[in-house]
Amino acid sequence: MTPLPRPRVLTLMAAFNGGRWIAQQLESILRQVNVDVHVIISDDGSTDDTCRQVQALANGERVRVSVSTAPSGSASQNFFSLIRANSAADYDFVALSDQDDLWEPDKLWRACRALAEHRAAGYSSATRAFWPDGRERILRQVTRPTRSDFLFEGAGQGCTFVMSAEFYERARACLLAHGELTQPLHYHDWTLYALARVWSLPWTFDATPTVRYRQHSENDTGARASFCGIMRRLKLMKDGWYARQLRAIVNVCVAAAPSDALVSRWDSLLASRPGLRRRVRIARFCLSGGRRRASDRAVLILAAVAGWI
Repeated sequence: MTPLPRPRVLTLMAAFNGGRWIAQQLESILRQVNVDVHVIISDDGSTDDTCRQVQALANGERVRVSVSTAPSGSASQNFFSLIRANSAADYDFVALSDQDDLWEPDKLWRACRALAEHRAAGYSSATRAFWPDGRERILRQVTRPTRSDFLFEGAGQGCTFVMSAEFYERARACLLAHGELTQPLHYHDWTLYALARVWSLPWTFDATPTVRYRQHSENDTGARASFCGIMRRLKLMKDGWYARQLRAIVNVCVAAAPSDALVSRWDSLLASRPGLRRRVRIARFCLSGGRRRASDRAVLILAAVAGWI
């Protein structure tokens, strides 16, 4: 896990109609210091000039582009396809990139160094959200995992994720073997974090923002704190979408670690008969080790009591 003087980093980018921003993002990746970075971009059937822009910056060694003839329909499925299609055999680390952010010049070096120092499988960091009107705000993580946070949430923004090649290859093998389980999943990054945790592999969190996280109307998730964002998340919970994601994540965890007692218990709770007893048991499980942020855990418990999980 000790990084080379210039660690080799494979960066996977999922693209779709990102022509307004993708060239700036790619340039910020290629300007990374103290690392040897290679980028593979998968375009998911863009209808704007995304392909033209990335092809103009592509070359055979540092940047490769593939264009899907059968679009997957979502960023997560595009990322899953990227992971399944690309080995990390020639690399030390693997990073994930969105198409619309800006990376600080030392993002990858900080991540590689932290992964080596902590002997960790995965890394994520805080981000600096910025808006078109000039506003900026640091989005910080809660860095202390709970016993079962991986069953309820990921490790922060996936655009900050960097993984050891060893963990990436193990996760890739799992996703190749259980491809059908990834179809309902909305968050590829949550899935990777869950795999690391269910295999008892350490994850390191960096409190320093390493990504300028662009906020716009087409963000899949975006900054957490807006009133509209909170109401949207509550509606997804009430409509059952979040419960379906919980079921999909636990299915992956069961496949990856079928003898894990904690995962088996949660799997059994989700499959139990609806009723007040089920709601209370799920609420207690969430209380004892749900999401990392106390306010998120409180919402989770209320959702359980309301029967939305």
